[in-house]
Amino acid sequence: MINPNLFDNIQKKGALKLSSQKPWQEELEDEDDTIDDVDIQLEYPENEFKKEESNSPFEKFNKEEADEYWVTGSVPINPMTDLNYKKRSEIYQLRKTYVEKTIFKNRNYTPTEEVFGQIVDKKPWLSIEALTCTGRGAKANIGLSEESRYINNPTMLVGLDRLSFDDKEKKDCSPVDYLIPIKINYSKDENTIKVIFEVSAYKGNLGHTYLLKGLNARDLGFKFAYADILKNIVFTQKENISTNVYAFKDFIHLGNACGVQGGCNNGSPLQNELKFTTMAYPATIHMKLWKKMPKNKDVKPDINYLIILR
Repeated sequence: MINPNLFDNIQKKGALKLSSQKPWQEELEDEDDTIDDVDIQLEYPENEFKKEESNSPFEKFNKEEADEYWVTGSVPINPMTDLNYKKRSEIYQLRKTYVEKTIFKNRNYTPTEEVFGQIVDKKPWLSIEALTCTGRGAKANIGLSEESRYINNPTMLVGLDRLSFDDKEKKDCSPVDYLIPIKINYSKDENTIKVIFEVSAYKGNLGHTYLLKGLNARDLGFKFAYADILKNIVFTQKENISTNVYAFKDFIHLGNACGVQGGCNNGSPLQNELKFTTMAYPATIHMKLWKKMPKNKDVKPDINYLIILR
C-alpha cells in the first residue's frame, strides 16, 4: 500500500513538476451526464483465446513478467486517421464500424450523445502532433487527429494523455509521444482488458504527468472506475481514482483554444482526480469498471482493466 504521506514528500522534494493546463483542455461545469445502462452480451468464436493456467491476477500483478502471463486474445490496434472537416454522421459511421469489430460487437450500438453529440460538422480536429509535441497554433489541426486514437480503438476503454512535455520542433516529434498502445489483450476468463504502453523514451524523466482518459469507457457504458492496485504510480491529487470511485466525464466538442481559427473538435474536460505520475518502470494501474455506481469499492466490477507502462 502506498504511504499516504508519499505525495506530500514528493511535492516537497520538487519531484513533481506539473505543467500548466493545456490550452485545449477546457474545464467545463459539471452537468447531468447520466447515460442509460445497456447490457452488453458478448460472443466468443471457438478457440479464439488460447487457454493457459494462471493464478489470480492479484497474485501475479506485481511480478516483473506481468505483461507476459495473461490468458489472452490479441486485439488489433487500428491506426490513427485524419478526421478534419468530416461530418458528424461520418464520424458516427466510422465509430460503429470499429465497435463492430470488438468484443462489444453484439450490442445494438450507436455512439452516445453524451460523448459524441457535440462534434461539429466540417470543422478542424486537434492533431496528435499538436497535443503531444508542437503545441497550439494556426496549424494545430494538420495531420492525424488525436481523438482517432479512441474512436478507432474502442477496446482501449481508458487511454493516456501526457500532460507534461518539452515543446519540440516538428522534425523532432516521434510516434512514441502519441501514447498509442503497443498491445491490447482481452481475457475472457479473467474478464480483463490489458493495455500495454511503451514509454521507454521517458525513462529517466520520471516527473512526467499523465492523464487517464475514459472516453471509450463512458461511451460503451462503463462510466464508473476505481483504481484498486497500483505499482510505481502516484496520483497528483490526494482525492483521486485510487481513493474513491469516480465517473468518467470525457466527451468531444468544438473547443476554441487550439489556436486554429473557428476552433477544433477535441476532447474535454481535464479531470484532476485522474492525473498521475510514474515513480519507476514498469508502472501499472489495475482498475475496476462499472456500468452503475457501485455501493462500495469492493463490488465485483463489470470488467477489469489493466494498464502497463514499460
